[in-house]
Amino acid sequence: MKPIPRANLILVIALSACGLGLGAWLMLRSIDGMRPERGSGHRLARTYDSPGKTASLPPSRTDLAESPDLSHASLDALREKVVRPDAWENEALLTFSDHAALAAFATRATASGIGVTGPFGGANTIRVSFDSLERLRDALADIDGEAPTVSANFSVSIPNLSAPPAAGGTGTAPFGANLLPSLGIDAGTDHSSWGEGVTVAVIDSGVSPHPAFREGQITHLDLTTDGGSFNAHGTAMASLVAGGLPGAEGLAPGADILDIRIAGKDGLSDSFLLARGIHAAIERGAEVINISMAAYGDAQPVAAAVAEALQRGITVVAAVGNDRAGIKAWPAAYPGVISVSGVDADGSLAYFSNTGAPTIAAPSVGIPSAYSDGDEALLATGNGTSQATALVSGAAAAFHSRGLDAGIALTRNARPGSAKKQEIGAGILFLPPPNPSRSPTR
Repeated sequence: MKPIPRANLILVIALSACGLGLGAWLMLRSIDGMRPERGSGHRLARTYDSPGKTASLPPSRTDLAESPDLSHASLDALREKVVRPDAWENEALLTFSDHAALAAFATRATASGIGVTGPFGGANTIRVSFDSLERLRDALADIDGEAPTVSANFSVSIPNLSAPPAAGGTGTAPFGANLLPSLGIDAGTDHSSWGEGVTVAVIDSGVSPHPAFREGQITHLDLTTDGGSFNAHGTAMASLVAGGLPGAEGLAPGADILDIRIAGKDGLSDSFLLARGIHAAIERGAEVINISMAAYGDAQPVAAAVAEALQRGITVVAAVGNDRAGIKAWPAAYPGVISVSGVDADGSLAYFSNTGAPTIAAPSVGIPSAYSDGDEALLATGNGTSQATALVSGAAAAFHSRGLDAGIALTRNARPGSAKKQEIGAGILFLPPPNPSRSPTR
């Protein structure tokens, strides 16, 4: 069992299209103290920091991905790698040097009562579950030859919002209907073809059917095994990337969406599924990968998957987190990732946004998008660095379709804001219309 981290999830669901005459209402879904099941003995090592406090990460350690010394104090060495803050208890990720070594271990481990999931792609990484650390130690001790690298399996989740400031605080001005004009898309601008020919992988909680998407625009891949209903977060993110409906318009409606579902209804996932999702995006030809989810732990398989994506020239965009902390969550913290913080309509840092010197900032307060409740297609207004990240991914797709290097174009076109560089990086997202006279920037 595992507690859902941080704070209350706040969504504003607008139902003007439903003819109910109610306009909108505020739906507060308290998630403090909920503990969804994940199998016997599997939960987080601890909850996240309380809302309003400054979150901090454990010191970076270069030894966390090294093979444990199984001849001396092996249990302590293994505990140091596996029992980490914000990691799933009684789980670990093992990466082997080759498939033969992995297969041999998996056979023995299964026979000894250790659960094994994977591998995926060519990563030679498996997720193992165990009832005691001693059982995992004994299984690793039986390995002949090179031991695998060992990593904790961190919780990866939809970033929840920290508590809002007192009345009159900064970072709370909503964008609302002014969202697109603030980004450079004026009324009357036809941007329906922006992003055409580009595939954006949205690694999230799944994308539900919605009139914001054109027929054939979404390709679905579900990596979860929960069989449950979707959390609407993924639908909202996909619409901000490539939606084409008033009230749920993205920045690249011409792009295709590769929907890679790694989180269930509760919005929770793990490092193993995130790494697997990134590999799936690579294999299926995504040019942009959007990760509006976050972890407070550096898992070696995720780092390797991100590095491979970047090496192949894929633009990886990730949220810094919503905890008002001076650090970036992972995978936004990895070098080369386009890390995104959030601003409000006044250009101030959003009240919930992490900082940590992000690449760029984008609108994140009062952001209209698609939403779904079961089979019902809705419109919503939400807050979060998740929304900011999806907007940047949409802009990246638009720049890609123009033959531009997305990373360079994003930072060169960013506009100034009132926040500090440490808070918003190169500036605030801006997406000018195509300039036929300008040569592509590569």
